[in-house]
Amino acid sequence: MISKIRRRLSRIIYNQANFERYFTPPIRFAASGEWEINERIVEWPFVISQIPVTDKPKRVLDFGCTRSWLSLTLASLGHSVVGIDLRDYPFTHENLTFHMENILQFEGSNFDYVISLSTLEHVGLGAYREDRDEEALPKVVRKINSLLKPRGRLLLTLPVGKSSVDEFRRSFTPKEIIHTISSERFTLRRAAFFKKNDRKCWVPCSRKEIAGVSND
Repeated sequence: MISKIRRRLSRIIYNQANFERYFTPPIRFAASGEWEINERIVEWPFVISQIPVTDKPKRVLDFGCTRSWLSLTLASLGHSVVGIDLRDYPFTHENLTFHMENILQFEGSNFDYVISLSTLEHVGLGAYREDRDEEALPKVVRKINSLLKPRGRLLLTLPVGKSSVDEFRRSFTPKEIIHTISSERFTLRRAAFFKKNDRKCWVPCSRKEIAGVSND
């Protein structure tokens, strides 16, 4: 009996480790054993709440879908989902089509929604083995616009606060991200800001407050 329980626990631990390799969980552990809640705890509910579940499924493009639950979640809710990423996506679903390619080479159109969840800040920096390209960001935003149907919506999450950039990601000021999207014919319909309070809680804040936050 004890050996059977041990085998079950081993399988649970093994499967949990695999899922954490495939997806980015909202809980992150430090080497010290301390844990914290990352931004996924805010991003996932926000994005899902913006896409209504009705008897008429939406066409959704999930840009940067690898290591995210969103594509599978939205496909399971009945939407027609296309995922695109430079890395492979390990799961399949009858409502999900995956393309492992650069979004600039993707051929498609007429999406109701394009999701960019914690993706746009990495574009053009070479962090995911793509070519480093300082002009990639406006190109990608322009491409996203071309993929949407008229009155389609971009659902965008990214680090906002003090301006910074390194070899992995950018942090945008509120003015910078508004300029980036408006220059490619997007109109900001709604913005919500959250900041981490301690390490285990995310709280809403104002645009003025978020401008002073460092994402380094």
